[in-house]
Amino acid sequence: MNKGSSLFKRAVLFTAAIVSTMVVVALLANLFLFNRGGGAMPFVWSALSGLCAAGLASYPLLKLLILPVKRQLRALRDVAVAVAKGDLDARADERMTGELGQLGKALNNLSYQLSRNMYLLIIERNRLKHMLNGLSEGIVAVNAKGRITHRNPALEKMFEAHRSASGRGERMKLIPDQGVWDDFDRVIRDGEVIARNLEFPERVLRIVISPLIDEIGTTAGAVGLFSDITQLERLERTRRDYVANVSHEMRTPLTAMRALIEPLKEGMVATEEMRMRYYDIILREIMRLSRLINDLMELSRLQSGALALQAERMKLGTIVADVCERYQAIAEDHALHFEAHADFSKVPPVVANADRVEQLLVILLDNAIKYTPEGGTISVDAAWDDARVTLSVKDTGIGIAPEDLPFVFDRFYKVDKAHSGMGSGLGLSIAKELLRWMGEDIWAKSEKGVGSEFGFTIRRDRSEA
Repeated sequence: MNKGSSLFKRAVLFTAAIVSTMVVVALLANLFLFNRGGGAMPFVWSALSGLCAAGLASYPLLKLLILPVKRQLRALRDVAVAVAKGDLDARADERMTGELGQLGKALNNLSYQLSRNMYLLIIERNRLKHMLNGLSEGIVAVNAKGRITHRNPALEKMFEAHRSASGRGERMKLIPDQGVWDDFDRVIRDGEVIARNLEFPERVLRIVISPLIDEIGTTAGAVGLFSDITQLERLERTRRDYVANVSHEMRTPLTAMRALIEPLKEGMVATEEMRMRYYDIILREIMRLSRLINDLMELSRLQSGALALQAERMKLGTIVADVCERYQAIAEDHALHFEAHADFSKVPPVVANADRVEQLLVILLDNAIKYTPEGGTISVDAAWDDARVTLSVKDTGIGIAPEDLPFVFDRFYKVDKAHSGMGSGLGLSIAKELLRWMGEDIWAKSEKGVGSEFGFTIRRDRSEA
C-alpha cells in the first residue's frame, strides 16, 4: 500500500488511536486504581483496563474511519457486478478520495471501453449478417459438436421443397440429406475440405465444406457453402451437345462429299448422267455446310453487336404472302396442310426491316415443318393492337415439354435429340437476338404431343395516327 494514500493514513490513524487509548487508560488505572500493593497483579489489571478501554474506543473509531470506506467499496463492487452482468451504462462515483476515486475512474473507463467495443462488435455482426443474408449462396456453420450455429435464408430456400416436417433433429429439418451431415462430421474430425455436387431432379448444388480453425490450431467447427450451379451445368451440357451437333453437321456433308469426289477423281464414274447426279449431291452437301456456317456467323455478329439493322415503314402483306406461298409448296411436299388465318393485306403498317421479318418467318416455319409429322397442320396468323402487330406460326407437331419450354431460345438448345440432324439448333437463338436488337419480343406456347405456337411482335407505324 502506498504510504501517501488515504487508506494507509486511515489505518495508521486508527491503530495509533487504539494504541494510545490503551496506553493512557492503562497508565491512569495503574496510577490511581492499582498502585497499592506489590507484585505483578496491578500491572495485569492495568493492562486489562487498557484493553477494555481500547475495545470501547474502537467502535466509534471504526464508524468514523472505516465504515465510510466499506460503503464506498460496496458501491464499487455493485458497479463491477452490474458491468459483469452486461449493464455497461453503470458508473462509479469518481469523487471518492484517494485510491477509491482512482479505482472508480478506472472502472468507469473499463465500462466505457467495453461499451464501445461491444457497439463496434454489434455493428460488425450486423454488417456480416446482412452480407450473409444477401448472398445467393447458402451458408451454414456448425460448432465442434456438429450443432448448427449460423444459417442464412438462401440455404433455407434451397431445401424448402425437399424439407420434411417429420425430419428428426434440427440438422435434418434444415438439410434433409444425411450424407451432407456426414461430410460435416468428417471435416470436423479430419480437418480437410470436402467439395462435391448434390444432385436433385430439378437442380444441382455445389457443396464446399471447410473446417474452422481457432487461434490454437484446433478445429472449432465447419462452414458449408452451397451454390446453385444448375444453370452452369445446363450451359456446359448444352455446349457439349452443341459441339457434338456441329461436329456431326460438318462431318456428315464432308464425309458425303469425300465419298463422291474420290470416285470422280479415280474415273470410276463412267456415265455423264451419274457424274451429274454426283455433282448435284455434292452441291446440296456444300449448301448444307454453308447454311450451318452462315448461321454460326449470323449469331456471332448479332451477339457482338456488329450487325446493322435498318428499320423503315413497310407493309407486311406482300412479304407474308410471298413467304406463305413459298411454304405452301414445301408443306405439300411434306404431306402437311398449310393455312393462312388472317387477311395480311389488312395488317397495319409497321416499322421494321423487311429482310429480317422474312428471315424470322422462315425460321419459325422451318421449325414447324421439321417437327410436324405427316398429316399435320401449319398455320400463320396476325393480330394487332394500337402499339404492335403480332405474327404467329402454329403447328400440330410433337410439342415441347414444360421443363424444356424456358430454354428453347437458348443457343444450341435442341428439344428433340432424336431430330439432332435437323439443323444446328441456332434458328430460334438467331430469332431472339434479331428481335432483341429490334426492340421486340418473341414468345412460345406449347403442349407436349399437341403442338406449338411461336409469335413475335413488330412495332406499328404511328406516323399517320
